[in-house]
Parts: sequence; C-alpha cells; structure tokens
Amino acid sequence: MNRYIKSLLLFLSLSVYFGHASAWNTLTDKLDVSCQQSEIVLSCKYRPLSSEQTPDIIAKSNGVDLIVNKVSQFPEGDNTTAILFLVDTSDPKRQNVIEKNRTHIKELLTELKPHHKVGLASFDKAVQFLSPLGTSRFLLSKSIDSLNATGKTTELYRNLIKAIDHLKSFEADRKIIILMSDGQAEDKAYFHSDVIKSARKSGVIINSIGYPRSISLSVSLQTIRRLSEETGGSYIETDMSYELPSNKLKPLISNLDNGGAFSVELDSLSQNSPVPNKITLSFKDTYGSENINVPVRIKALEKAVQAQPRVNATEVEVLKSIPLENNPPIQIVTKQTDNKSINLWLWYGLPAAFIIIIIFILITLFLLWNRRPETKIISDSNYKPYAYLIADDGNETRYPITRTIWRIGRSKDNELTLNDTSLSRRHAEIHRNSNGSFDIIDMNSMNGVYINNEKIGKAELHEGDVLEIGDIFLHFTQLASDYSLEESTVMQKTKVPITH
Repeated sequence: MNRYIKSLLLFLSLSVYFGHASAWNTLTDKLDVSCQQSEIVLSCKYRPLSSEQTPDIIAKSNGVDLIVNKVSQFPEGDNTTAILFLVDTSDPKRQNVIEKNRTHIKELLTELKPHHKVGLASFDKAVQFLSPLGTSRFLLSKSIDSLNATGKTTELYRNLIKAIDHLKSFEADRKIIILMSDGQAEDKAYFHSDVIKSARKSGVIINSIGYPRSISLSVSLQTIRRLSEETGGSYIETDMSYELPSNKLKPLISNLDNGGAFSVELDSLSQNSPVPNKITLSFKDTYGSENINVPVRIKALEKAVQAQPRVNATEVEVLKSIPLENNPPIQIVTKQTDNKSINLWLWYGLPAAFIIIIIFILITLFLLWNRRPETKIISDSNYKPYAYLIADDGNETRYPITRTIWRIGRSKDNELTLNDTSLSRRHAEIHRNSNGSFDIIDMNSMNGVYINNEKIGKAELHEGDVLEIGDIFLHFTQLASDYSLEESTVMQKTKVPITH
C-alpha cells in the first residue's frame, strides 16, 4: 500500500514540474491573499479581514530576502467595487423584518462612495434582480421601497449561486454580496459547499446580517455566519426586535476597500533547480504578523558550454611537418551543437512522458481501489443499544439507538437514514441525557416532528411514545425484543405432598 502511494506522489510531483504555474489563493483568519506567477515575478492581491491598517510586507525564500514592489493601495485610480444587496423575502409573516431591511440598506448607502457600484435583489424560491449593479442612488431607493415579503419557499443556496454568477459577469475589481436573511434554507439539491466553491472561484465576498426568526430558530443563523467566514466576509446579528446600532454596520463597509496589490521579484532565487520552490510572505502591522507560504516554480537556466578543440597526436605531427611559409594559417572551427535531438525531445519526449504518467496514475488508482481494506470495521452491534425505535411498517422493524446523539433524516450521514421524500436531509435528533432520559429535537425540518399527534420543537421521550416524522410512524421503547424472557420466575407448589 505505502509503495503505491509513494510512487503516485513521485509522479504527481513530476507532473507539477512539467506543468505551468497557475493562480493561487488562500484565506486565513486575518487575510485573503491571491497570487499569480508570471516568469520571474509574483503578482499578489491582499485584503485584511479585520484591520484597516496597511501592513509591512516582507518576502523570503530559504533565508534570501526578495524585493517587494508596492503596486497600489485599494482603491486607486479606476478601481471599482460591486455590491449586491440580497434580501430574503420568503415569508409574508416577516414583513416587519423587511421594513428593517429597508432601513439598514439605506443607512449603508449613506456610507458608500462613488466607486461603489450598487445593485439590489430579493429571493424566495427564485432570485429577482430589482436594480442592476451601477444603478443611481435615486432609482435604487425606489426599488428598496418596493421590497415586500412573499409566501414561497426559501432556496437560499441556489439563489446565492445565482447572485454570485450575476456578480461574476460584472466588471469590477472587488465583488461583494450583502446578504440579509434568517438563515433558513429549504434547498434539496444545493448545499453550503456549493456556495463556498462558487464564491471562492469567482472572488466574491459574502457579508451578512442575521435576523433571528425566534429564539429557538436562531441557531439557523449559523448558516449565514459560516458563509461569511468561509468567503472572507463579515457577519453581524440584530436583536430579537431586529434593531441594530448604526456603529455595528461598520464591519460591512470597512472590509470593502482595504488592502491592495504588490509584486515580488523572483530573479534572485536559485536558477539551477527545476523542482518547485516556495516563498514566505510576512504581513506585519501593530496587531501582529501573519506568515503565508506561496508556491512558486523556478525554471532551470540552460548554461552555454564552450566546446574546446581537440587535436590528436597524429594531427599534431602532420601539422609540424608542414612548412608554415607555404601554407596559410589553419583555422580550427568548433562544431556547432546539434539541436535536432533537443527538438525531437520537445516534440516527442514530453508528450510521451505525459502519457506514461497518466497511465501510471490510472493503474495505481485501480490497484488502490481494488485493494481490500486492512482496517477492522467495528459494528454498532457490538454495543448494547440505549433504546429502540420500532417502525409501524407491518414488520415492526427495530432501529437500535446506539449513540448519545442519534440523527434521523434522508441524508446518508445520519445514524438512521430513511429514504422518504417527506423527510428533510437532517430531520431530527435524539439525545440521551446523563440521567438516562431521552430528548428529541426538531432540526428545523419542513414537515416537523410530532409526538402522540402533538407537534414539538424539543420534548422528552417516554416509553411507548408514537413519533411522526414526515410520513413515517415510529414507536419509542427502551425494552429489548426479548425482554419477556427476562421476567422473574414465580415459584409454585414447592412442598412435597404428605402420603398416609
């Protein structure tokens, strides 16, 4: 197994060497950095996530200081920032929230600058672009006043991807979505990771304002908090009355225009090794420093080798025997290097090498795929279940509860996966408490959870309770299927009869 992995890594390293340098980006707790190598220059853009200071940038590689050229501080010249306000209007009961959304958007507009190109969109089941990016403030205010809550489902992830695609087609140096939502998502085929992948690929930042639907449902705000954190954006949250002090809006504006661009000269690095190198970028300000390693590739330089003329002993004797006065001077011309073999290698050798690499990788993956796993699988059957759910399916199928947190839903990562469209991907959870009792919690499912025909958000389970999860009926019990065999024995007629 290890031999196959080492061989695979070796050939992947070679493929990196033969390949071209490509764009690179990273996101840390403090910085969002992207770089592009062009020959012996590394061009980078950076954006601090929390600090508005301009850091000192130092570049090193193997202890060698590299020259850093400051190109610009954002914004500069014709730099523009595209900002799309995206408002969740999916529930008619939240019209009071929409009115707060209007107020907060208008407060943010007073802080924006001329190079900010602003647009407005709303979403429920589908996204609607009410004002295109670059709309005047007057027309934008008219669109803001037209916002109203509707009664359709909330497809948060799909519509965020639509908004990202809309921003991607707009010509701007920075692109930002300001999302206003309660975090509820009813998507079936789109997920959190799809949004993050699309946003990072398109260079879109998601700033968000969370409006809690209720105390029990405020946990849904973690959805949009993570969207902001994983795209380098900012997140703020209102109180239960949807109020937000004006100074708390500042983080949504401060991260729009900080940072800038710079370049690093790589010509002082070693030119004799064809393997990939890396440089370390250090960003230092009064709050501390952040070090980031950036991969670069340095091509080997071909050295010209001067050929020296060689004359054998026989040729020397012949030259000595010829009188110089009767012969002109002899010029020895060095034979030029034959480039034909080099051209043949470039035209035929490199493609052949790529084909061999691909074949080797495919064979290695095939062998790894068909290799039997060496690890032992420990089944939950080795442990005594805490309790059981019995399905009302005619066969009384028993599902053992073997963990202290036991998840139920349609997704395959649940402990109990039920392939029924009436269930949400993560429908409910059963928690075993330290005192031995059990609680069931509705995980914001679409069709809810019922116990003995009563809808609940969280409730304690008791012996014999009937659970209705979507269209599935389950009975809760802590008794094993053979519990009747464990009943105590009753003694009867133990005296020996007396005979006369």
